[in-house]
Amino acid sequence: MEQTVVLTLARSDVEALVGTLRRRAERLCDIRRELCEPDGADELERQERAYFEQESAAVERILAALDSVLSAPASA
Repeated sequence: MEQTVVLTLARSDVEALVGTLRRRAERLCDIRRELCEPDGADELERQERAYFEQESAAVERILAALDSVLSAPASA
């Protein structure tokens, strides 16, 4: 069962985190390009590729959630 975690962060921290995650996402994209054609017989390369794909998907989900919070009107 998936658990939900709720964090309370200052808007400035969220903005900084978004920038950090975007840079990380760019780096993951670079890593994926390096591993774009892993040797099918190399188990380590397949595992590395699977790990980076999972990490990239997690970063994208987090960025989408943070972007939606930042684009929402500020509550009074």
